[in-house]
Amino acid sequence: MTAESPTDAATGEASQDAVLSFLAGSDRPNVAVRRIDTHCSSVFLEPSRALKIKRAVKLPYLDFSTLESGACEDEIAINKRHAPAIYHRAVPITRGREGLAIGGTGPVVEWAVEMARFDENKTLDHLAEQDPIRPELGERLAAILLESHRTATGREGSRWLASLPVIIDRNTKQFCAEPVLSREEIDRLHELSHQALARNLELLRRRAAAGQVRHCHGDAHLGNIVLLDGRPVLFDASSLIRSSRQPTSFMTSRSP
Repeated sequence: MTAESPTDAATGEASQDAVLSFLAGSDRPNVAVRRIDTHCSSVFLEPSRALKIKRAVKLPYLDFSTLESGACEDEIAINKRHAPAIYHRAVPITRGREGLAIGGTGPVVEWAVEMARFDENKTLDHLAEQDPIRPELGERLAAILLESHRTATGREGSRWLASLPVIIDRNTKQFCAEPVLSREEIDRLHELSHQALARNLELLRRRAAAGQVRHCHGDAHLGNIVLLDGRPVLFDASSLIRSSRQPTSFMTSRSP
């Protein structure tokens, strides 16, 4: 496989819109596909697998504006710890003489996370709507979360500590952009958040220095936990987001 140049990647044929349309089934009439969009991803549900594409967006906390396999590989690496039966590989979307293909031999125009399909009705948010979570399931879930935290890999603590005031300020900026929210209440939340950080700063420094900052799941709400063979399984964990992207053999800019 070869990487496309930035100029080639900017053409309509190789644009992300063309890839998303292709994966949604525009050129594959014999494949039943359901598309689900989030703020940073598009997921295409086929009968036996799912393909997840990183949308070409640049947000304060992530940058998918350039194309490479690393973001998909990061997601697979963190999620294989929790759900090895679900997360398979990073698969290239390529362009050949006959058009776009999944895992072809032409130039790479997009990367996708390939996942196994599971019954979406078995996620705990759906199950909780039908019936309260029973104590025995809660105990199994607690044990799995405990094990997830115990086996989580450590991360450099000073960078995490430095990110906390940035996150508070970013949240405040986003709250201020919502006209339905009271500016007085936003300012009060901003002040209290920084006060709480200052009050606990020394404790947080000690925890960071002791290696207690770890890469845990990061998003373990009920919608990201599914019952597989009666066992709660964590999926869709928060993957590492790189602050900068250096050129690689499979990288190309999404814009000229």
